[in-house]
Amino acid sequence: MDVKEFVTHKDPDDKFGALITLGERDVHIPDDALISITLGEQFSVWKIIVNAIVSQFVMKQMKKSKGLLYAEMKGHIKEGYGMTLTVWEKKAMIPFRNRGAHKFAMKFFSWVFYSGKSHAYFLTYKANGEIPNAEEAYDLVKAYGKFYDGGKLLRTAKSPLIKSIAED
Repeated sequence: MDVKEFVTHKDPDDKFGALITLGERDVHIPDDALISITLGEQFSVWKIIVNAIVSQFVMKQMKKSKGLLYAEMKGHIKEGYGMTLTVWEKKAMIPFRNRGAHKFAMKFFSWVFYSGKSHAYFLTYKANGEIPNAEEAYDLVKAYGKFYDGGKLLRTAKSPLIKSIAED
C-alpha cells in the first residue's frame, strides 16, 4: 500500500498563504466518487491559529483514511480563510467525518466556524470524473454550498450541475 504524504506548495510572493495537497490530482476517480468542499471565511487571527492546530490532527486522520483519493487544503492568514477539498470513494467519506479527530473537531471546535462574523460553507456532490482546482472549488462552494453566517443557516446546499469529462 502506498503511503500518501502531504506536500506544501508555497507561493514565493505570498508568505501568508499556502496550498497543501495529499495524493495526486490525476488520480482515477470512480463513477460514484464524491467531492466535499468546506470553506471558512472571515476568521480572526485567533480562529485561524486554532483552525490550523486542529487541522493538524485531522490531517493525520486523513493520511490513514482508506477511500480518500485526494485532498487539498488552502488557507491565508491575512485574508482569514481556510478551505478543504477532498475526493472520496462513495462509502468512505461519512465514516471519516463521524469518527476520530474530525468528529472531535466538529464537536469541540465548531465555534471557529459558527461564531462571531465567521462565514461557513459546506458542499458535497458527485465528482463526475474531475476535480476542481482551488479557485473553481471556492466558486462552487460559495454558489451552491450550505451557508452559515455567524452560525445562522442562511442557505441549504444544492447540487451543482457539473458536466462530466466523458460527456465532452
